[in-house]
Amino acid sequence: MANLPLSNVINISISQAQLGVGEYSVNNIGLFTTEAYGSTFGTSGYQIYLSPQQVGIDFGTNSVTYAMANAIFSQQPNVLSANGYLAILPYGSSGETLGAAITRTQGLVQYFGITSTKILGGSEALAAAAIVQPLDAMLFVPSFNPGDMSTGSALQAIVAANYTQTRPLYYGANGSTGALNFAASYMGLALSTNFDGNNTTQTMHLKNLTGVSADTSMTQTLLNTAVANGIDTYPSLQGVPKVFTSGANLYFDQIYGQLWLQGALQVAGFNYLAESATKIPQTEDGMNGLKAAYRQVCDQGVTNQFMAPGSWNSSTTFGNQAQFLSNVESYGYYIYSQPVSQQSQTSRAARQAPLVQIAIKLAGAVQSSDVIVYINQ
Repeated sequence: MANLPLSNVINISISQAQLGVGEYSVNNIGLFTTEAYGSTFGTSGYQIYLSPQQVGIDFGTNSVTYAMANAIFSQQPNVLSANGYLAILPYGSSGETLGAAITRTQGLVQYFGITSTKILGGSEALAAAAIVQPLDAMLFVPSFNPGDMSTGSALQAIVAANYTQTRPLYYGANGSTGALNFAASYMGLALSTNFDGNNTTQTMHLKNLTGVSADTSMTQTLLNTAVANGIDTYPSLQGVPKVFTSGANLYFDQIYGQLWLQGALQVAGFNYLAESATKIPQTEDGMNGLKAAYRQVCDQGVTNQFMAPGSWNSSTTFGNQAQFLSNVESYGYYIYSQPVSQQSQTSRAARQAPLVQIAIKLAGAVQSSDVIVYINQ
């Protein structure tokens, strides 16, 4: 008797899951170095590190590169808390500017925070800031010269040009060594936020940096200048060293959070389209699925406290105004897409999604307080 196959009744085929892309990291640091490296560094043009010890092997423990790496990993938390890393990239030549080095290494290795082992001159810093501004990245530029904080100076020129993705930093004690150590320590702590957590976002204002003493060059006059011109410092407040930030160039956490949100939304939208085994229909059902992917990111923004429910105090609204105001007040965000029926034929033929608009309410941060005491006798 013949044994006939079950395919006469049941046919099985296996469909492999479609692949998406991983999260865009805002916790990786790119350190550009002018220093020579050993044969252990490799030939890729960069090396990734998860501890300062290997940096010491490649560059020597007396190098500026090692000192900055040690400062980055000494912070608690640091970039490792969010699966970040330190990428060290040598300058291409002795005369290469930081801006040229950034342009050359785009696509070589992913990095978000950018700094250098050399103190940048005013024109080089400004040029690098211009290159970083349209990128998904932040540049940290330290100086030990108090003149760099005055109006029209090197650091203030960055702020005046609205290069908000560059963080000017001042630390006057111990010359270039102090300034570079301050910048590395600042970055190690600042870029440690794990946005996938609950209440994990942070502001750098009034934070302590491990291994950094208060800047003994700081005076009230210099602090006032720094605050007015958008430069972050590390003064002693009643004997306690604290980062003192300025909103003149927006606050660090504002820019950091916005860049995280931008990258997270981009990845969520791409993965929704890329991971589907079938097409996403150009219908309201298809758009609801796409908006649901964006909504997950917005929900996480509220969970990590970058965003929060609150009253919308701008005259700009879109979609249904009542729903707009209610959603922002209840959830911290509002998502709206142009109805598919109103989409142009050209856009439909190009298989474009209707425009999606998202309004978010930032959580902000409490960084100072005024108190009035009423006394009655």
